[in-house]
Amino acid sequence: MSTQIVEVGIAALKRGPLGHSGGVAVIDGLPDQSTCEALALEARDAYRESTRQHLVTSDGTDGRGGLPARALQTATGGPVQDALYASAWLHHYISQQCGTTIKPSGNRGSYSFYVQPGDFLDLHLDVDRCDVTLITVLHDDIPAQDPSGGLVIYRGMVDVPLSHIRLHPDHGAELVKAQPGQSILILGGMIPHRVLPLGMAGQRAISVLCFRASPTAPTE
Repeated sequence: MSTQIVEVGIAALKRGPLGHSGGVAVIDGLPDQSTCEALALEARDAYRESTRQHLVTSDGTDGRGGLPARALQTATGGPVQDALYASAWLHHYISQQCGTTIKPSGNRGSYSFYVQPGDFLDLHLDVDRCDVTLITVLHDDIPAQDPSGGLVIYRGMVDVPLSHIRLHPDHGAELVKAQPGQSILILGGMIPHRVLPLGMAGQRAISVLCFRASPTAPTE
């Protein structure tokens, strides 16, 4: 995909409904309860084959991609998540929210597990082919008043180099913490974000699906 097409797609995202509302939305009932339950069971089984991701220091990338510091478990998706990822209704729904046509950025999504005290994902923008990310919370037994494991976003920092945000990480920071059965839809290639370190109590498991934006307007 050419750089020009990517830039046009990103410009369309900025103009769309989600972009106008700050680039992040928490959505109830997406997917439906039965699908969430099936995803949670699949994630539980996938955890047995998960891989530990551990990087002490970020590589300092200022833009998209890079290697943010992290500590978590990850696993590839399975048939339940694959079916959701391929669903035409989901593509249509997210396209309507974004104001431009979106398509899956790959053939398969993933599961992430924050299970050990201190597990986290440092400040980053998503990779080039992941313009829009759907994060579905499948398990979270962290006390409601505890922000640990939550997603921190920087709505007002679009196009700001990540190195500037790292200097003052609390400036413009906003906590977004969805509950099991809810999803976070984020323009992950535009909105800087990070996951807070896990505390001593509770664990969190999520489904992650990435989409790329097209400059084409969505159909009604």
